[in-house]
Amino acid sequence: MRLPEKKHKKSDLALGRRVFLKALGVGIAAPLAFRMSNLAMAEPSAAPVRLFIYFVPHGMPMEFAEPYGSGADFLKGSTVLSPLAPFGKYINVCRGLGINGFGNHEAVSGVLTGVKDGAGADSIDHTIAQALGVDAYNLGANPYPRNQDGTGFDKNSYLIRHGGVWVRPTEDPAAAAADMLGAIGGGQQGGGTPEADETAFRNEALGLTERQLERMQGALSGLTKEQNKLGVHLESVRALKAAGDRPVVNGCTTRPALPALDALAGKNVFDQANLRAVIDAHLEVAATAMVCGTARVITMQNLWVNCDLPMSFAGGPGSSNPYHGATSHSRDAAGRMEFAAIQSWFFARLAEKMLTILDQPDPLDPGNTVLHNSLIYVCSEIGDGADHNSDVHDVYLGNQIVHSYLPSILIGNAGGRIAGQRAVDVDTYHVDMLATLGDAMGVPLNKIGGQDAKPIQELKS
Repeated sequence: MRLPEKKHKKSDLALGRRVFLKALGVGIAAPLAFRMSNLAMAEPSAAPVRLFIYFVPHGMPMEFAEPYGSGADFLKGSTVLSPLAPFGKYINVCRGLGINGFGNHEAVSGVLTGVKDGAGADSIDHTIAQALGVDAYNLGANPYPRNQDGTGFDKNSYLIRHGGVWVRPTEDPAAAAADMLGAIGGGQQGGGTPEADETAFRNEALGLTERQLERMQGALSGLTKEQNKLGVHLESVRALKAAGDRPVVNGCTTRPALPALDALAGKNVFDQANLRAVIDAHLEVAATAMVCGTARVITMQNLWVNCDLPMSFAGGPGSSNPYHGATSHSRDAAGRMEFAAIQSWFFARLAEKMLTILDQPDPLDPGNTVLHNSLIYVCSEIGDGADHNSDVHDVYLGNQIVHSYLPSILIGNAGGRIAGQRAVDVDTYHVDMLATLGDAMGVPLNKIGGQDAKPIQELKS
């Protein structure tokens, strides 16, 4: 069956002809000039928002997280969150959340379900993905202990619940890549692969000079980027050319390079010595899938609650003390500083292996970055390891009192729905944060885990 050809208005045809002739006039080859003409007559479309949930156990020592600062200094004075400072314009720190009615490490089962033991509820990733009609992917970096009998996935690891069943995360980044990137070249979730004409244009246009790009943008004078797709793509190409050595996924018609994943080949993903390599590969694969649009909802679980591994592996935080007991339980200044350094390390991996990749023009919406069109939620099951509290709570450390709450950091603007570069004080339960995630993804929720829930208005743009 032959599909009817799209009819263009006379004004569109005139614009297309003008752009084609202008391109030829500045020395652009006819095939690329023709692509420009087609894009000039096309209408931009909104990109789908991507959601990534990043779980780090044991909470954080808030005296090393605060003060958060503001403006140009936002997060620069925070020991724990300073790796996120270069992306400050995208970040909200939510201060004052607590879990309602249960706590300690057992709260892991309620971090994303909203209810103790996940009773009668699914985790928020599944709820959102089901509403959007897409898959929810779950990754894990040593997400449970490997006992001699091969088991270990138990209540200390239960974070994700789909269809009433606790889901074991995908431990091997290679398997995650096969799941999330296998669709490249054959379609994608939530928005469709960029048309071949657009991807080819972006690849070819990178060879244009700055003067040629400037003169072509001049041919579109009087039109906003909301009115013209070519203008959006020209802005994207200029941004890509200015990116320098930053990792860039330029179109997704073929499988992008995945150096962190390649470096992990042949290694045991459960060997603690490879933990950094596993985390880096998972983040790289997830970020690439988000750029390409082949995955819209992803959760990554780092380790498990009560995890007592020493963090002395290659490329790690450099702590030889057990992570859970000796470090996260610390009440003295030296131990608290060591705990802060470990938690900061997880944010450094996130910044280097995900945020840097996402901070590039979105192939599905070249006028904005992928990070602008994403929402990353960093969470934990407790507020402070010293007291194992999951509520808003004052921790007494000798003569020092530290105000503690559930760590909740949002990164990305969810396509303009969420603001950035600020710390927001709230007085509510964490189910409202889960409702905020749903609202930002276009899935309004007023009940989570049987509790009333509503989006946190202070986080909205």
